[in-house]
Amino acid sequence: MSASDSPRGAVSPATATTSPAADAVAGLASTSARGSRWKKGLPILVTGLVILALWAVAAAFVDTLPSPAETARELGRMARDGELASIFGRVTVFMAVCFSIAAVGGVALGLLIGARPALDRGLSPYLAALQGMPTSMWIPVAAVVLGTSAWSLGVVVSIGAMPAIMLATRSAVKSVPPLLIRAGRTFGADGRTLMRHVVLPAALPGIMTGLELGWSIAFRCLVAGEIFSGVLSGSGSGTGIGSVIARSRETGDLTEMMATILIVLAFTMLVDRLVFARVHHRLRVSRGLVDAGLPH
Repeated sequence: MSASDSPRGAVSPATATTSPAADAVAGLASTSARGSRWKKGLPILVTGLVILALWAVAAAFVDTLPSPAETARELGRMARDGELASIFGRVTVFMAVCFSIAAVGGVALGLLIGARPALDRGLSPYLAALQGMPTSMWIPVAAVVLGTSAWSLGVVVSIGAMPAIMLATRSAVKSVPPLLIRAGRTFGADGRTLMRHVVLPAALPGIMTGLELGWSIAFRCLVAGEIFSGVLSGSGSGTGIGSVIARSRETGDLTEMMATILIVLAFTMLVDRLVFARVHHRLRVSRGLVDAGLPH
């Protein structure tokens, strides 16, 4: 009987032979992926345990410093009372809005400055001075001009992050190899096409570094502004970072303060691991910089 005359439901010997092999390869790949994730996460876990151990030792010698166990109990209370979700929610929404404004404006202006030498010579010294100046100095100025409100804090957070993003984007554009630009012009690309398809992809790693730096500056501005005004604490709820700091200063009890520090630390680590680390990894993969034999 010919192959075409075989029943439709019959399985060919080749398929029957290769299916177990394919299943074995898939199983090995899955096991390797789990092992790789565990290998990446193990240093973070070990470092965290070492920090907790050092913290416990320090708390044993310093009476005013709460221990990790006391702080964990306070975190549990904050979670039950809704303070944990309140702080996380307000900070997440506020930072998402303010940093989005800073990122879009900073990257756009940085691309413009990098492409215009006259603008670069005129603005870069002032941007460098603004980046070096403590952004917390603008908080009282914004409070006087705009009032003690979320708007004034948002302005400080957004504007405080923009100089670093603009300078990093400008430097990334300046670092694009001229050979790429000449090649794009040879293929007939105009200014806008050249910026979109040549300059921007080549400058993307430097831009991402600037965005990461801008995020850290913006978050420091947020915490400093909350210490000054406490505008994210809610109307009489007392569940914001500013209210926690004020209560700790008045009562001298650092337990709630240490719990809030852990919340802020967890928030920044989540953003770094879930956003910036993944984007940097994808950029390295797209440029062939990640290999099984290399650390990544």
